[in-house]
Order: sequence, then C-alpha cells, then structure tokens
Amino acid sequence: MKQIGMDKKIEKKKWSQKKLYYIAGAAFFILVSFFVLKTLNRKIYKVDGAKISVKEVIEGDFQDMILIDGDIEPINLVLVNTLEGGTVDEIFIEDGIMIEKGTPLLRLSNPAVTLGYMNQETAIIEQINNLRNLRLSLEKEQRNLAETLIDSENKLAEVERSFKVDSVLFSKDVIARNDFVDMKESYKYQQKKRDFMNKNVRKSEVDNKIQIQQINQSIGMMQRNLNLIHDNIEKMLVRAPVSGMLSSFDPVIGESYMRNQTVAKIDVQAGFKIKGQVDEYYLSSVKPGQLARFSFDGNLIELKVKKVLPEVVNRRFEVELIFVDKAPKDITIGQSVQVRLELSKAQKSLMIPRGSYFQSSGGQYVYVLRDNGEASKRYIKLGSQNPSYYQVLEGLSEGDKFISSSYDDFKNYETIKIKSKN
Repeated sequence: MKQIGMDKKIEKKKWSQKKLYYIAGAAFFILVSFFVLKTLNRKIYKVDGAKISVKEVIEGDFQDMILIDGDIEPINLVLVNTLEGGTVDEIFIEDGIMIEKGTPLLRLSNPAVTLGYMNQETAIIEQINNLRNLRLSLEKEQRNLAETLIDSENKLAEVERSFKVDSVLFSKDVIARNDFVDMKESYKYQQKKRDFMNKNVRKSEVDNKIQIQQINQSIGMMQRNLNLIHDNIEKMLVRAPVSGMLSSFDPVIGESYMRNQTVAKIDVQAGFKIKGQVDEYYLSSVKPGQLARFSFDGNLIELKVKKVLPEVVNRRFEVELIFVDKAPKDITIGQSVQVRLELSKAQKSLMIPRGSYFQSSGGQYVYVLRDNGEASKRYIKLGSQNPSYYQVLEGLSEGDKFISSSYDDFKNYETIKIKSKN
C-alpha cells in the first residue's frame, strides 16, 4: 500500500535584514531620548546672579483690583443739535465761553425749507382772512335782523296807539265801522309780524353764535399752525438750550448740517465724572457702588462706580465713576487719569509681586531659591491679581524667595545654579 500522507517540515520565516535595521533604529532612538531627558532633568543650568531678580513671598492684605484709563468729563453734558438742516449762514459766538440759555449760536440757511414754510404761511393767512370775513358777515346779518325787529316793534307801537284811539272813536260812532276794522286788522298784522321777527331773530342769533364760535375755533387752530410755522422758521436759528460752558463748537460759514446733527456741547457746571474703558473679561465683576481711587497732585482721590454700560465695543465696555467727595479744584475736562478699581475687599493672603516670570511660566511654576545657592522649579497655583501682586493659593510659603525675572533661557531645567554676583 502507498502511504497516503506524510509529515511536512515547517520552516521558520526569517526576518529580513532591512526590517531588523528599522527595529534597531527605533530602539536606539527611544534609548537616546530617554537618556537625554534624564540628563536634562539632572542637568543644572548656571545663571549669573547679576542677571536675575529675586523677590519674596509675603503675607498681607490682598485686594483684587484693576487699572482703568479714564477721562474727566462733565457730569451733566447737554448736546446742542440742529432742529432743521441747512448751511451755516451766520456764527454769533465763540467756543469755550459761558453762555446763557437762549443765546443764539448760529443761523442756518435753507431756501427750500424757508420757501415751503412761507407758502404754508400764506395759505393759512388767506384762510384766516376768509373766516374773519365770514364772521363779520354773520355779525352784520345779526345786526340787520336786530334792526328789523326794532323797526317792527316801533311800527307795532304806532299801530297800537292808533288802534286804541280808533277804538274810542268807534265806540262813540265818530268813525265808520270799516275804518275801525281796517285799523284792527292792521294792528293784528303788526303783532304777528313782530312775533315772527322776534322768533326769527332769536333763532338766527343762536345759529350765528354757534357758527361764530366754530369760526373762532378754526381761526385759533390756524393761528397756532401759523405760530408753529414761525417757530419752524425760527429753528434755523440755533440757540443754547441751557446755560453753561460751551464746548466742541467749531462751525464754518457754508458748512452743511443735517437735521438733529450735533453742533456743540454745553457743560452745565454741575460737577465732574470719569468715564473709563474696561476689558470685557471683567464685565461680570464690575458693579455700581464699587470704590476706586486715583492719584492727583500727591493726594489719593476716592471715586465710586455710578454706572456700568454693558455694551461691548472692540472687546471693551464703559464705566462711569463719580467723586465720593468734592472734585479737586484744579481738575479739568478732558484730562486723563489712571484709576484703580477695587473688585473685592482686602483679605489676608499670601502674595508674590508681578514680574516677567509670569509670561515665561504662565503662572504655573516659579524657581524657588534654596540655601545651597540653587533654585528649583516648583509648581504653584495662583488666584486673583491686581496691578502689583498675584494671590498665592498653593505651592509657596511666606518668606520663600523666588526668581522674578524671565525664565525664557532656562524654563526646561528643573534646577538653576546661581553664580555669585561677585
């Protein structure tokens, strides 16, 4: 019989020489990297003591505050705007002086607007004259009716006297019956005529009175419209709305202004405020009532936040601060000051002075000095900050000394050897 199957020899695959080179190279790179890192960790960077700055960790009253650049402004500033558009025709006053309410500042010229007002004025005056003529006509009619009534009453009185005489004569058979009857009929006619005229005059008097009242109301309304037109024409003359110090007033003859365009500002001399710009980062931290200070002529002047304007423009928002006490005598509008705004009350805390080390380490670590002339990297945790200090939350103790100058040259080293300044 034939052997159906037989065992096969399994050959082991050998790695190629190229693959072995790759593996060896990778292992060598890992080994070298590990060696370099260990060497760097053990390596000490030497720095000249004269080229570094050293500060000390202190404990004191820490207060979270920020610096604000502000400008002195009047606390009550009134804008002077044009009421009509036009070109400057006359200038009556100069900038920078005290003025009274109603003082003319400038006159604008706008022929199209003026012509429109004049046409309206002419039309209204014509309507007023027509209504006045109608009123005169009604009044004349009323007088004529009254005169007619008087004539009728006089005629009735004459006929009445004649009738009484004829009645006596007829009773004595002095006059004929026909003459008496004619006189009696004439008397009755004059009575009816007088009664009719009296009723007609009274009704006409009531009707004319109502109509004249309506005419007077219409004339009054048109007169008010005429006054408004006169006021609109007067709007071409720009006047001071309040008394105070005139500023930002620099018009030029022939210069054009639109309606409601600002031509000047008036400081009503009610005091001063400071308007400052704050980074949007602090928008949720700045509140009305917070205190602030700035130095002026060697004195510390106290302020408080009056208003926070939350609209952010170019990553900044505005605050208005007012003086707690009276403003310094020599302070002037437009003057720039640097204000320290207090965001919190003072509290006991560890603090380290600000320095260029922060830009190098991001506030994550500092190099703390040891007694052997070395400084070692120590990781820390900082809290709030103010223009002078950072608040220390973890990693440092009072009295620790650290390098406060830049770490850019040695930030990859764990230990720094400080060479003597001598």
